[in-house]
Amino acid sequence: MGRGISRHERAVAALGLVGHEHVLEIGCGHGLAVRLVLERLTSGTITALDRSTKMIDAVRASIQDPRLFTCAQTLENAQFGSRRFDAILAVNLDVNLRFADRWPAMLKALLQPDGRIVLLMEAPAGSGKAALFASQSLRLLSDAGFAAHQLPAPREMAIVRASLP
Repeated sequence: MGRGISRHERAVAALGLVGHEHVLEIGCGHGLAVRLVLERLTSGTITALDRSTKMIDAVRASIQDPRLFTCAQTLENAQFGSRRFDAILAVNLDVNLRFADRWPAMLKALLQPDGRIVLLMEAPAGSGKAALFASQSLRLLSDAGFAAHQLPAPREMAIVRASLP
């Protein structure tokens, strides 16, 4: 039996990239999604954000690409100036737990008017955390003015995609 589709592959596919976008990944870790995004970009860029300097150093050491920008900061402390992103991605980052109800406004301020957000959470089997993550995320995004919906995903995984109407 072949290898299944990873959570990173599912999240990047959900972004629906066409190649020219400027993408922000929040909590990039070792850069698995960064590599997948770079495969889909032609003239676009990706900014890999992680609060861990160790993770950002690992990404920098393993990926040399002029379309890659890195930032070793927390989301709330990152300085992007006037830069706005076409797509924002977070894989297995519980934004609800980490940022409470502040995160939709934080992401909205970084998003282009026609941009989109993809959040993916893969939780331990039987925990119910993916469903809780999805319901909280959908409610907060809707309250912040986003059009948000849950995409089909395997059990114990939630994929939320949102855009501004």
